[in-house]
Amino acid sequence: MIARLRASLSSEVAALCLVIFLADVVAGIIIPSFSLYARDLGVSLALLGALNTFGGVTQLAASIPLGVLSDRIGRTHVIMIGLSAFLLSMLAFAAADGAWMIALGRVLQGIAVVATFQIGAAYLGDITEPGQRAVAFGSYTTAMGLGFTVGPLLGGAIADEWGPREPYLVAAGFALLAIAFARRVLHEPPRPTHGVRPSWYRNLGLLARQHDLTLVALGNLLTSLTFAGAISTFLPLYAQESGISQATIGTMFAVRALVSSAGRIPNSIVTRAVGDQPVLFGALALQVVVLFGIARTDDVLLLTMLLALDGLAFGGYLVAGQTYVADHTDAEHRGAAVGLYSALGSIGGIAGPLALGLVAQRWDVHAIFTVNGWIMVAGCVLYLVGTLAVGRRSFPRRETHDGK
Repeated sequence: MIARLRASLSSEVAALCLVIFLADVVAGIIIPSFSLYARDLGVSLALLGALNTFGGVTQLAASIPLGVLSDRIGRTHVIMIGLSAFLLSMLAFAAADGAWMIALGRVLQGIAVVATFQIGAAYLGDITEPGQRAVAFGSYTTAMGLGFTVGPLLGGAIADEWGPREPYLVAAGFALLAIAFARRVLHEPPRPTHGVRPSWYRNLGLLARQHDLTLVALGNLLTSLTFAGAISTFLPLYAQESGISQATIGTMFAVRALVSSAGRIPNSIVTRAVGDQPVLFGALALQVVVLFGIARTDDVLLLTMLLALDGLAFGGYLVAGQTYVADHTDAEHRGAAVGLYSALGSIGGIAGPLALGLVAQRWDVHAIFTVNGWIMVAGCVLYLVGTLAVGRRSFPRRETHDGK
């Protein structure tokens, strides 16, 4: 396993992973203090929720345009735009004296997330061969998970020691470090030329007709709906109603993050061995088990184990989904394809909290997990039927070497 990992991790891949780690430290630093900081500035709870939704809408709106742009001007230029947007968003948060600067920071952060992490995945597809990609994407997503683990720990400690505004200044410093490092180590790979490129809207039309990619993107929507809707938004309330303390809830989510991060490279090895589709479908099926399991227990140990399983499933889909998109596109269309994949994930992240919030209002928080579980059952059936309908000809890994 170690030899296989080393063979798949070139210096370019390792450099990209370090850039992504630094970027996710920036994204994670603000997690512990953002809501409290916004409330101290006079932002109401209703407006705070709207600002968070606004950030998701920005990601949805930016996904396809930034993907298409990266196909035109190159991945590294768009990644630099993303890192710069992270820097500007942290400075906007640090300088905020009211809701409008918070809103500006959220818009910039939404652009930054797409331009950095989404286009980073497309860049990773460009610099790797099909046989390397499963482990490379496992390493990439592990770097994301580790950054998003370190960031909140660092941000919480800084906020406790110096106050809620200081974490944003430290995050801006990390963003500057990421920009300087990325300028030095990221280099645009050469692309093959095939004459006149088709228009961007024609490229999107061609990608939309690749039904296997559509199915994989649908799975990303379902996974995002589950995590952003049931798990991250409502499980803390469900646990609190069950008498679980906030400190314990935080520990439960930390366990989920660690299991998710630790499982991504092993998931990539499994993906390489058995193929993307079994891992993708298995991850969706495991989330069904998690949701129905949560709906039937309030035991803290069982809930922690179920959260760990959800982290494993989330990480498995993240690795296999990104690998599948990279393997089944070429360099001229990969940015647009990753944009479509990310856009559907953003739809799930926006629709999940809104739809499941209506379920909680109509019944109670407990009903959320049962309803979400049945949505996932329907999604799994649709995914399986779609896979069989598309046929075996669409799913074998296509050896796209991108002219290398």
